[in-house]
Amino acid sequence: MKKLWFGMMLAVLGATVISFGAARWLSLRSSVPASVPTLYDIDWLQRELNLSGDQRRQLSAAATGFSDRFDVFCAAHCEARIELGQELAKPAPDIERCRRSVEAMNRAQADAERVTLEHILNVRSVLTKQQAERYGRLVCDQVCSMLPPDDR
Repeated sequence: MKKLWFGMMLAVLGATVISFGAARWLSLRSSVPASVPTLYDIDWLQRELNLSGDQRRQLSAAATGFSDRFDVFCAAHCEARIELGQELAKPAPDIERCRRSVEAMNRAQADAERVTLEHILNVRSVLTKQQAERYGRLVCDQVCSMLPPDDR
């Protein structure tokens, strides 16, 4: 009986280790790198586009302004999402309140996208033709990396 018990325990332990290993391998195989550069990271842009000193100064100021505006929309989106979650956690959620939270999230997301587009176009206006072409490819790569592989 002890041998049977010990054998079953080894089988369960082995299956657990194999399952964990397979799950970890699959998750790491398709994951995004831990530090994905952002299109408003001036040091990254400097390396990728070989910015001049004047371009770097202009884009640094633009990145700060963009980041400040984007953070406002991000905070509004998070606030609306929290309100939605809290409402949905109630035994009888108020459907209209849920809808208003979703609409607030949509507005914040749309505003964030508009500000991002404005920033991208502003950056392009500071770049040379060759830099702008490279930047356009970088923007495309970053935008499309958010899609599942089949949708690219």
